[in-house]
Amino acid sequence: FAGLVDFVTVYIAEAHPAEKKHFTGNFDIATHASMGERIEAANTLKEEAGKILEGCPILVDPMDDRANLAYAALPERLYVVQDGNITYEGGVGPFFYSIDELDAFLSKTV
Repeated sequence: FAGLVDFVTVYIAEAHPAEKKHFTGNFDIATHASMGERIEAANTLKEEAGKILEGCPILVDPMDDRANLAYAALPERLYVVQDGNITYEGGVGPFFYSIDELDAFLSKTV
């Protein structure tokens, strides 16, 4: 669908900050204390994802978490927005959303 739709990643608050010790051997990213730290974390995502996110802009949610709150995005979520309207809302990730379901929706819609 790359030639038919625009894909965007919105980097929100860190879902698993280092100080909570949810994982070991993961990226050591603490809860963001500033917008600069959040942008730095988003840049880490872009660098580490490499080709997976190539051509996909990464937007960074402001420190008031307005995108996260508006879209119930923590820790991750898939949406389709057409002409300013939400036409597809996936379940909360990582366990309750489906790439296959999104693919089927786009196949019917685009």
